[in-house]
Amino acid sequence: MESKPQKKYSAPALEKGLDILELLSKDSTPIGTTTIAERLGRSNAEIYRMILVLEQRGYIEKEEDSEGYLVSRKLLQLGTEHEPVKDILEYAYPVMRKLADVTSMSCHIAVESQDQIVVISRAESPNLMSYSVRVGYRRPIIYSASGQILFVHQVAERKESMLKMLSKYHSETEIKEFLAKCKKVAKQGILKAPSRYVTGVVDLAYPIMDGDTAVASLTVPYIERIPAEKSIDEVIESLKAAAGELSNALTYGIVRKS
Repeated sequence: MESKPQKKYSAPALEKGLDILELLSKDSTPIGTTTIAERLGRSNAEIYRMILVLEQRGYIEKEEDSEGYLVSRKLLQLGTEHEPVKDILEYAYPVMRKLADVTSMSCHIAVESQDQIVVISRAESPNLMSYSVRVGYRRPIIYSASGQILFVHQVAERKESMLKMLSKYHSETEIKEFLAKCKKVAKQGILKAPSRYVTGVVDLAYPIMDGDTAVASLTVPYIERIPAEKSIDEVIESLKAAAGELSNALTYGIVRKS
């Protein structure tokens, strides 16, 4: 039997703080102090000061209605301040802005974050009536449009690694349903499906590729207005063109990669 790797160093206070951040980052719903303590196997007293400090430093924030805590956008901002990521986002925003203007729909970019996707950038629709997803939004990979797109456009070895990781969080039945949806996406070449979370929204998602691998997804939450300014097929073509422009920028080194 393999022995567990022993820690060379220990910083109990830091570890408690990181445990809290990791727990909250995996859940998009607010979690209260007592629940945090229970899930981490610690007492309220052990984590109370940690929560206060993390809140004071702006890494977590309290949801007023529920008294639970959520990870704030500060963690995301720290990641996107890394120069290569910052370069990609700066290059992507004008492309996203053009896509939003042409289609009159909002759009957003999401990347993989462990078993979830996280939205790292968005461009709002110029229309007074639209639907958009906030930066920092998280959803499990297997329940999201972006997650399906990201999984489909991976090499076989990477897919195996992702499935092994996802199986820790989801049942065999859920994984099978996810794979069935991914098979359909692979056949169509684009994700086009009713939103799992919002009635009346059709998710349109296309990969942003670095060579043969998807590094992010570009998504348009399509809503049909009356009268329609753009048909769904027209929006799809604009989405493909925008994602293609970003993919070329990555593949040919126009922007640096993370």
